[in-house]
Amino acid sequence: MLQKKQLHSVFSVASVVILVLTFLALSPPSRAFAVDLSTFKPYPAPVPKDNPQTPEKIKLGKMLFFDPRLSGNGALSCATCHIPAAGFVSPTRLSLSFPSTMHWRAVDSVIDAAYLKYLFWDGRATSLEQQALGPIAAPFEMNVHLHYMTARLSEIPEYKTLFKQVFNADTITPDLVAKALASFERTIVVTDTPFYRYVNGDKKALSKQALAGFRLFTGKAGCIRCHYGPYFTDNEFHALGVPELQLTGEEQKLNAAARHCFAYGAGISDFTTVDRDLGRYFVTHQTADMDKFGTPSLIDAVGPYYMHNGAIEGRLGVVTFFNKGGGDIPNKSKLLKPLHLTLAEEQELVAFLAALDGPPFVISQPKLPSYTSGPMGEAVKPVPSMSAVDRGRELVASQDCLTCHAIHGQGGTLSVDLSDQGVRAHSIEWLETQVATPGKHFKPGAHEILLGKPVYNVMPDHPLLAKEQLNDIALYLKSLK
Repeated sequence: MLQKKQLHSVFSVASVVILVLTFLALSPPSRAFAVDLSTFKPYPAPVPKDNPQTPEKIKLGKMLFFDPRLSGNGALSCATCHIPAAGFVSPTRLSLSFPSTMHWRAVDSVIDAAYLKYLFWDGRATSLEQQALGPIAAPFEMNVHLHYMTARLSEIPEYKTLFKQVFNADTITPDLVAKALASFERTIVVTDTPFYRYVNGDKKALSKQALAGFRLFTGKAGCIRCHYGPYFTDNEFHALGVPELQLTGEEQKLNAAARHCFAYGAGISDFTTVDRDLGRYFVTHQTADMDKFGTPSLIDAVGPYYMHNGAIEGRLGVVTFFNKGGGDIPNKSKLLKPLHLTLAEEQELVAFLAALDGPPFVISQPKLPSYTSGPMGEAVKPVPSMSAVDRGRELVASQDCLTCHAIHGQGGTLSVDLSDQGVRAHSIEWLETQVATPGKHFKPGAHEILLGKPVYNVMPDHPLLAKEQLNDIALYLKSLK
């Protein structure tokens, strides 16, 4: 048996070991973790047994993803907020929202969502099928009763035919809509990035700066603690202390309305007193989950705004936030400590994060079926007897421009009035850019001030319109007084 002195010595050594291990666990590493590059290789997206992928189902899901008739006002589609050209997010701090409302969270990216264990910032969905219907029914998102949505789709002959072909179903149900949308979303993956090429053996795929950033990512910065594997997420939830957005006036009130509405739906009894986004707590009602949010994938995370509320701008801003040790909240993750990175090291990390980006998504908008026959948005053939201005006027009406825009106060309220001189000049310039270089007008996050408000470049491409038709619309706008 051990003597008292020996026991004391053993316990002392054990205590030191525990302290050292605790320090290593909670402090940023001074050297890189042992990294097996093969663990970063992407693999096919998992597919649930009850919703196998088929080309026909994916095609149907794509049509539904772009169809605004899945919304209450028939003007908002999934692609309105998950904009392909912007990395399947909105280039705004908070998500775009239903007219007269305001969202309270940033848009989650659809890219590689098929690999995530939890969806939404609070993780309340565990599959793409479960996630799909939430935004459709949310009053500050697409705002439509699910059964009204399916009733509307059922009045479109081509959709009835497609649902019959794909699911052998005589009735269109919310569940089938969710399955079709999920099937399309499982195709939105990134498999070609400089980093993926690097792990597959192309040692020239990363720049020296990006490679130095990778060493920091797996070493001094310790990012790999939460962002690891092919899709750079631990599928866990962490409290980071992200700053709240400083909103005032009507924006503050509408943001609070969305938050309280969500809190009520989450079963919070005193929902009107919820003064911030409580994150995972809304799902578990566990105090330990206060202010925790899911770890997002870093693949093709193009921004320009980041975190659950879009409070941090640019990748350098994100790196700086973590370099400082995150925010200041009682429940902050113990993994967060000041990293003491130099500016050069921060920039190296940013270079590595950029190496996780794939090529821009080029997804053509599908032709959508009408309530009678033929696709919506078909290019209207110019009528020779009409003037260019008249043809432009007809195109503005037939291509649903007035769903969002107004002209002299008549039309939609989602965007600015095209008859305003400044807006008209901006729109004409956009049209002429489309004529010269179709599809090249969009810059993620670009915005300017029109009528005293920031207007974001979220305008969709119009691949179905010929250059001559775009020119006719420009001439019509020039004719407005």
